[in-house]
Amino acid sequence: MLRLSIGLVLFTFCTLSAGTAFAKGERYGVSAQYFNINSVEFDEGHTAETGAIKFGLVHTRPIDENNNRWRWLFNLNYLSVPMTAQNTGLSQGAQRFGVYQEVQSIEFRIVPQYALADWGWMTPLVGLGLSTSYSQYSERWQVDADGIKYGDQLDDIEAFEFGLVASIGTAIKLGSNPNAHLQLVPEILYNHSFSNGLSGIEFSLTLLF
Repeated sequence: MLRLSIGLVLFTFCTLSAGTAFAKGERYGVSAQYFNINSVEFDEGHTAETGAIKFGLVHTRPIDENNNRWRWLFNLNYLSVPMTAQNTGLSQGAQRFGVYQEVQSIEFRIVPQYALADWGWMTPLVGLGLSTSYSQYSERWQVDADGIKYGDQLDDIEAFEFGLVASIGTAIKLGSNPNAHLQLVPEILYNHSFSNGLSGIEFSLTLLF
């Protein structure tokens, strides 16, 4: 199911991008993010804080072609990571359990960004937008303090999740041609899930063409 969803979303993303490939001010690129995922709480226990790498496709375009301070950022990301258990969850007698699970997620973001200044080769940016994702949580087990699986395997979870994304970063222009330069965009983001999904701080690096 997740693979089918990924294929459909990628097809839609590429189709929409191809239809406007020559519009003024538009850019396309790739991104990689280090995602420090916060502990997730379930009835059966907690997962541990987990570090993961996400990869994505990026498209930017001006919100208003007559005002180059504002732009849309569209970002499609994929994540696959095992999350270890945190042994501070459900108490059963003297024993305390966490939850181990494996996560696959595809996420789409739309973020309006504002350029705080234009320093020639560098443009600082801030943004605030929304994200939606489809996530699968599988191979879920309660785990005791010694890392041993306890009881029966927990039910898999499939969920659509929604969140808020805040970002701050800078676009660094590579090359002397103002109309054909590359952009390298390092950013710090915070992704907050409105549901019991994946939240945390991200460190992102994007290359735009």
